[in-house]
Amino acid sequence: MNIRFNNIDSVLRIRKLGPYGVSIAVMKGDEIVTYCSGSGRRDGALPVNPNMLFQAGSVSKPAFAATLLRFVDKGRIDPDADISGIVPEFAKAPLTFPALLSHTAGFNVHGFDGYHAKHKLLSSEDVLMGRGNSPAVRQTMPYGEQAVYSGGGITLAELAFTRMTGITLREAFDKEVAQPLGLTRSGYFQPLDESLVSNAAFGGNLKKNDHYHYYPEHAAAGLWTTPTDLVKLGIALSRSIREGGFLSKESAQRMATPIMDNYGLCLSRWNSAIRGDEVAGHDGWNEGFLTSWTFSVKEDLCVAAMINRSTVWTDKKLMETEAKVFRQAKNEAK
Repeated sequence: MNIRFNNIDSVLRIRKLGPYGVSIAVMKGDEIVTYCSGSGRRDGALPVNPNMLFQAGSVSKPAFAATLLRFVDKGRIDPDADISGIVPEFAKAPLTFPALLSHTAGFNVHGFDGYHAKHKLLSSEDVLMGRGNSPAVRQTMPYGEQAVYSGGGITLAELAFTRMTGITLREAFDKEVAQPLGLTRSGYFQPLDESLVSNAAFGGNLKKNDHYHYYPEHAAAGLWTTPTDLVKLGIALSRSIREGGFLSKESAQRMATPIMDNYGLCLSRWNSAIRGDEVAGHDGWNEGFLTSWTFSVKEDLCVAAMINRSTVWTDKKLMETEAKVFRQAKNEAK
């Protein structure tokens, strides 16, 4: 691939020794090209490299959905079964995974702010009960009548999943997604393992002694990863949609088929910079981190961009940058 990463530093205001940096990966077929610039630390002492971990924010959600669907394909989970009996303290009426994963189940709590890295550990139940810094998660809108983004609903889906399987999401993702796809730098590391801190980005606009936030809401916001691993996941999903493989064709197509408002099972069928039904993906925003991730559902093409700075302006520019790289790679493929 001959990808020209022109003007990216200027557009994103990246300085060689600045307080934050960007990491981008492009995968077409089996070839991966990366671009890194800036620093993963405020003092500019750790240049961004392809193996540097970033928080993926809400891109954690499709990674969770892919994990769950692996269990569906193995016959261990019926995706359309009523799971209210699995989480009876939070669901009093019939409830399914697709409703939660498509944000149509009517639950509240859009997203989460995270906690200081050394905060005491919280469980999914703690989060759902409102024992942390977010409100208690409740069904506040009619079931199936609207699409209202709910990290709270995803957290409830995670609790149901872990109760049904008897294992943590971290364990399930590692076995069912990371290992089969060769994702060597990805996991729901909450809190982040000490052995991984040395090559992990810190949030560029967090408080001085607040390097990154701890997210007990693993499925909603807890994935640490790299753009290289994200494009591998994107290509695996694209191939599964077209011909099956990592996921069955039925499960992959269901994941990518909109239920309401162009949103399937934790997958958007367009982003704000690349509109069209030939792409799918997700964006992510954690405190101090942004991610933009898009893959084609027609061919082997995926782009992921991650930056350790979270502002509205940076979010817009990162999506524009990722879209520009995606279009360049797509046009080269013709």
